[in-house]
Amino acid sequence: MHKILMVYATTDGHTRKICERIDHQLRTKGSEATLVEVADVGMIDPAAYDCIVVGGSVRYGKHDAGLQEFMLHHESLLRDRYCAFFSVNLIARVPEKRTIEGNVYVRKFIEALPFQPHHVEIIAGKLDYPSYGFLDRFMIRLIMRMTGGPTDPKTVIDYTDWDGVDQFADRLAAASEHPRIGPEKEPE
Repeated sequence: MHKILMVYATTDGHTRKICERIDHQLRTKGSEATLVEVADVGMIDPAAYDCIVVGGSVRYGKHDAGLQEFMLHHESLLRDRYCAFFSVNLIARVPEKRTIEGNVYVRKFIEALPFQPHHVEIIAGKLDYPSYGFLDRFMIRLIMRMTGGPTDPKTVIDYTDWDGVDQFADRLAAASEHPRIGPEKEPE
């Protein structure tokens, strides 16, 4: 059984839900996934895993700093094993923002790394105004107004392409069969 580590950061719990969906899909393919919030990653040994997936949500234009710290600290391991990065963000509700070139948040994150993950996935997130606190609701409505998104404070929309999440999980399952691929190599 292939062991996959998923290190994630979530703000409102939606990224965790995506990780759980990936985990379920991986298990149907015969892989074993371990989900760990980035704040708790010090309690595990990433070298015990065949593949490492790192991901998190964007809030106010940034990913959780712990994700980048983890990737920098384990750079040589991530170069040696299949490493994927995924970003969950609301601008990805627009198709052209689901590419590295079109998504400034992902592009900045990747460019700050001294290596490139073997795969990058951009996933549209969930807009849930009623669950946000006053400040977050105000700020996200302001951002949505500027980007042409919904601003009604009662709005709840899950933009996540769940079939796309399943396809990402399938790709991870296939990659876990060839986990030690070295730098700049993609599994066949």
